[in-house]
Amino acid sequence: MLNVEMKAEENKTLSKNRWLVIVLIVALIVGSSCYLLGKSQGASKYIKEQELNIALNKCELEALGDIEGPIYVTGHKSPDTDTVGSCIAYAALLQKLGYDAKPVVLGRINNESRYVLEKANIEEPELLEDAGGCNMVLVDHSEFEQSADGLSDATVIAIIDHHSDGSVKTGNRLIYDARPLGSTATIIWMRYRNYGIEIDKDTALAMIGSIYSDTEALSNDTTTFADEEAVKALSKIAGFSDLDTFWKEMHEAALSYEGMTDEEIFHNDYKEYECAGVHYGIGVIKASDKETAMDIADRMDEAMASAKRSSGMDMVFAQIRYDVGDNTYTYLLPSDEEALEVLKAGFGDTWEFDGKGYLTSPGVSRKSVVVPVITEVLNQFPHE
Repeated sequence: MLNVEMKAEENKTLSKNRWLVIVLIVALIVGSSCYLLGKSQGASKYIKEQELNIALNKCELEALGDIEGPIYVTGHKSPDTDTVGSCIAYAALLQKLGYDAKPVVLGRINNESRYVLEKANIEEPELLEDAGGCNMVLVDHSEFEQSADGLSDATVIAIIDHHSDGSVKTGNRLIYDARPLGSTATIIWMRYRNYGIEIDKDTALAMIGSIYSDTEALSNDTTTFADEEAVKALSKIAGFSDLDTFWKEMHEAALSYEGMTDEEIFHNDYKEYECAGVHYGIGVIKASDKETAMDIADRMDEAMASAKRSSGMDMVFAQIRYDVGDNTYTYLLPSDEEALEVLKAGFGDTWEFDGKGYLTSPGVSRKSVVVPVITEVLNQFPHE
């Protein structure tokens, strides 16, 4: 009798346990279904938001209406690596969006840019001699003085830049995207993301070269979080991880002036500006050490005089950068007495004067330090 009762009790327990298991299974199924449904709805909502974001960004180009003829994408004269990589990258973006776009340059590219293009298996953009009558996109500049000849007779449809606003004005509507980032290529990377367009492997490597060139491999004071994130993302796309070697070889190429005249060295990374009626130019020259820098400095007198005569500038400056150990120096030279007075007013209280030019360490950026100081001086003491 006891065994029968125990058996009955066991059966009741087993039955109860079975129901508990069934309830748990049902609960798990319902919970999983709700989770998956919620996740699916969340993913669907995310996709819709992403599609809306892409459509919102694309409409800026559509709002410009039909664009007849090709679009030429160019950076500034004396093209540097950011200019070259950015014009290639933005032209590729426009092509993916269905536009007839072509990257062009306004002069001889430097050895650093040539190295980057060779590494990325990209052909050097063609030379544009006159922009008159053309559809133009300007990258890495917004100054008439730095841009293509004939630009005043062109249709500027976009300006993508990381400098201060310049002298280029247009009566038509245009896309204007200027952000205080380390490189124009970083802005273009962000625009690819906004448009929902993938970057190809070769273009990604060229963009890394652009960012590294303008930020000194993410080390100078103009570098932002966006520049760092861009390099991370672009490195994955390019399948390229040895960035240290890439930067070392870029740097070596940038220091090579083999076969170049002093005037070509001065114009290797040269930009022109206008402020308070004064037109001036600054050539940035990189040297491997102090001895080389001082040798170049001694040769810049005639090079600057020649550049001033040929360009019609009121004054020009040579900005020479070199390293001593872990320290970077900037040596700033004037073309004449009037240019020297500008430097004295702007840097005389903080930089060392050696009788010829002004020296400071750590090195400074032309974009973020030298041009703003000269602008402030010229606004206070207009050129007569």
